[in-house]
Amino acid sequence: MVMSFARSRRMEEKLDSHLRRTARQLVKFDTLDETLHYLIESFWGQFACDYVSIILQNKDRLDVRISKGKAENFEQKFPLPLHACSDHYLSRPNCCHDHFEAESMCDFYHILTDEGFSTWFTVPIKESGFNSLGVCVIGFRQVVPLILNARNIFEEFGKDIASAIGMALVKENEKKKITGMELLKENVNFGFSVEQLVGNITERAGKGTQAQSASIYLYDEGKSCFLYQPPSYGPMTSPSSIQIEDNYHLLHYFPYLEREGGSQITVPLVFNLKTVGVLHVSNKESKPFTAEDLEFLQFLSSHVSVLIENARLYKSEREDKQRLEKLMVHHQELVKQTLVGEGFDEITETLAHMIGRTVVLFDRFMRPISSSLVGTSDEEWQEIASRLDQEKWKILHTGSQEHWIKGEKKHDFGMWKVIGGGDLLGYLGLKIRKKELDMVTRMTLNHALHVYAIQFIKQKLVLDVKEQVKDGFIHQLFVEKIEDKERLIEYANLFNVNIFQPNKIGVFSIECSQQIAEDKDLLTLEAQKTWVWETIRADLLQYDPGMMITRKEGIYLLIVPVEKEKEVANYWGMIYSRMQKSVSAEMKGIEIYLGISTSTKRIEDYYPCYRQALQALKIVRNRYPNKKFLRFDALGSYSVLYNLQDSFVAREFTKTYLDPLLHYGNGKGKVLFDTLRAYLMMNGNLKDTAEHLIIHRSSLKYRLEKIAELLDVNLEDAEERFNLMLAYMLYDLYELQD
Repeated sequence: MVMSFARSRRMEEKLDSHLRRTARQLVKFDTLDETLHYLIESFWGQFACDYVSIILQNKDRLDVRISKGKAENFEQKFPLPLHACSDHYLSRPNCCHDHFEAESMCDFYHILTDEGFSTWFTVPIKESGFNSLGVCVIGFRQVVPLILNARNIFEEFGKDIASAIGMALVKENEKKKITGMELLKENVNFGFSVEQLVGNITERAGKGTQAQSASIYLYDEGKSCFLYQPPSYGPMTSPSSIQIEDNYHLLHYFPYLEREGGSQITVPLVFNLKTVGVLHVSNKESKPFTAEDLEFLQFLSSHVSVLIENARLYKSEREDKQRLEKLMVHHQELVKQTLVGEGFDEITETLAHMIGRTVVLFDRFMRPISSSLVGTSDEEWQEIASRLDQEKWKILHTGSQEHWIKGEKKHDFGMWKVIGGGDLLGYLGLKIRKKELDMVTRMTLNHALHVYAIQFIKQKLVLDVKEQVKDGFIHQLFVEKIEDKERLIEYANLFNVNIFQPNKIGVFSIECSQQIAEDKDLLTLEAQKTWVWETIRADLLQYDPGMMITRKEGIYLLIVPVEKEKEVANYWGMIYSRMQKSVSAEMKGIEIYLGISTSTKRIEDYYPCYRQALQALKIVRNRYPNKKFLRFDALGSYSVLYNLQDSFVAREFTKTYLDPLLHYGNGKGKVLFDTLRAYLMMNGNLKDTAEHLIIHRSSLKYRLEKIAELLDVNLEDAEERFNLMLAYMLYDLYELQD
């Protein structure tokens, strides 16, 4: 039904005038909700319609943003996929009396017609040259007359609505930014704590996006995790910490990172291209978060990131200052301990208290000599000790001042060399993550290393003096004729050695294989032997403080009370086993041999017992190398031969029987010498001798013929074989010198 031209003209002018007034009012509002509310109320009041709604596009769907009147069946179909609405309704005005093509009869058309409006209009919310924002729907339950030029009027009004909506969104966004700027002005104060700053930021973020909850997580590099920084705005429902594993992409841990349209949004807090934390909001009141919310949060984060980082730095600097003040007090305490203390325990306890960590001091052989286990269980320490034992060789031979062992649980374990006067004195161990070792802690460690070095040097000076006195004692004790017994007794009392009780003398040697001797220079070999000697000495003293361990003219000596030998079963076997363990698995080709004397009964017996131990060492090294250690009283016939008074006769005897072999030319003499010894040891058995020497039987026969020719003896003769065996035994006693 179309009204008369005159009446239509008046209605057209009235409609146009009203819509123009409405459009002018729309631009006065600051928020989108105010704009849409006024628009709905204006339509409702002026045209007495039964239903009016504004449907806005939200990504790939249409949502009823605001409405008035009843159209329950219609609104239940929303949100509606954008593809379910023909562009016909989003680009130009439409009326129920228009002729619609097939492509225009989309889901939106059917939903609208199924509502049962007698008359309805749709007005696109679209500016010229821009994409449509949505559509305005006006419905009447009764038939109303149509105005001829209403289409053009509504189209222009739709453009005005789109402009007003755009302006309202801009104003809303600017208002949020102004609020954010006010926050910046309020908080550019380095006296603000991190907690105060975070409280203001989360409140602004929550209110600015109408979220029910807002919180901030700050990244902790030392712990490799994001930690919740209180306080939050609204209830805090997220976890207190988020551990960062191998994947360092934030999206892996925050699924709503810079993503609108959901129930949460997370934006990173970036300072100097480095992520210092994230700002997280959730549960917007009955609506998903919009692109405007995301833009506001990004604007807020871009300005507050520097404030948060500055607040953290200020807090860190203030804490470091307090730590430095305490550090100076503790440093004075450490120095005091070196002046008044004789050991290391006081220094270790003080250092552990200063840094709040487990501290362990090792000697230069990697044995713990002082410790303070702060917050470390026995199980954890056993795990650390096991890892240290595995990497012991690497630590001992590394050229680096610092060595780290990766922990399997919460902490790593760092090792630092204690060096004084250019010498390695020990190692300082600290249970701490490497990332947590800040400048202040390093300064503390460096100072502690100097303090430990001073204490080591003090002890070393005392030991050096004792060693000098001990050398004098040993020199006077192990001589063929003792001249000053009184002075010798004074020395013995000084070292707590009872020289009047029965003692046994042990002499041991540290031997390198022929291959090692050829591969390494003399200085390296001597350094390696010295290392083994000092390791053995320290380990044996730890096992049995009652024994005396020293050196005499390059020979390694043990003085052990006979009582100790009686108390412990297989005492010398245990002693040798500990000595052998001191040679690490990596030091291949190093062998230790030990000779043990009979018991002393008086002071004059020490020199003869020393000679007995030397002879036992020679025999075990050259005659029974597989035995490794040997007591003099177990030498058998060697002990009888040792007591021969005329060693000149013995040497002449060996020369007669063995020199022709030893001096045989072209280096073949030693081969023949060893072949004859093996033949005699195997009781003249050719098969056993060939297998022992790993040669063919015919080769053995050839060598034996050559030996018989050189010595002019019959090897089948029992008496001749006895003479040769005796010659070898005398050779072992007198000819082989150390």
